[in-house]
Amino acid sequence: MNQQTKNTSWEKVAPWYGSLVKEKGHYYHEHVIFPNVLRLLQTRNIQTKALLDLGCGPAVLAQHLPPSWTYWGIDLSPSMIKGAKSSSRQNTNFWIADATRTLPFSKKDFDVVLLILSLQNIQEAEKVIENAFLHLKPEGELIIVLNHPLFRIPKQSSWEIDRKEKIQYRRVDGYLSFSDTPLQTNPSKGKNSEVVYSFHRPLSYYSQILEKNKFTIQRIEEWISDKTSEGGCKEMEDKARREFPLFLTLVAVKKSA
Repeated sequence: MNQQTKNTSWEKVAPWYGSLVKEKGHYYHEHVIFPNVLRLLQTRNIQTKALLDLGCGPAVLAQHLPPSWTYWGIDLSPSMIKGAKSSSRQNTNFWIADATRTLPFSKKDFDVVLLILSLQNIQEAEKVIENAFLHLKPEGELIIVLNHPLFRIPKQSSWEIDRKEKIQYRRVDGYLSFSDTPLQTNPSKGKNSEVVYSFHRPLSYYSQILEKNKFTIQRIEEWISDKTSEGGCKEMEDKARREFPLFLTLVAVKKSA
């Protein structure tokens, strides 16, 4: 991976991202990610939970949580945090901070730390995992949601159709190599489009940094799209959606001392 430091703040794209997710989140937030995250959060029968969301963006998830749960959101973008504060519910705390550096509070007994589609946009991923460990209580949970690192690799994976076999399949041109890929948020603007970075790492990397930082992977889930197609390619497209997950989720537990 190119080790040159990238500017990974989403401050310049905050207006675009805010218009994309609005108050409830984009389609996959509402239909796939949030329902599944809430299911995972509710597996333990705790009436009050304290959650730390690293790379929270406009903190759309906070709107979906039970009122008794306390939510702390961290993001490097002042505009994202401003948007989160303006639309969020009670029992929330927000900080403009870098999730890879020392966090600006001393609370170290969170029940859960969340990384929802944020870790893949952060260059120093292991430092985020270190912070998660530091601020979780013993046996606390870390939930990481990623664009699937095998099937959704920027500029290295794509949909293709085998018309002879009448199947749609996922083509993957590279997987084990680390990469950092600039992505245009508005391709129609060409070179004038704002850019964000996606950092690809194979699944083994996440396993290694979790183990190194004293986490035990408790659960691995792969979440598919709930959309369906119409027209002549419906059967093959719907089958492909069922076979190739969009998101990979890791649930890890902080080991007791």
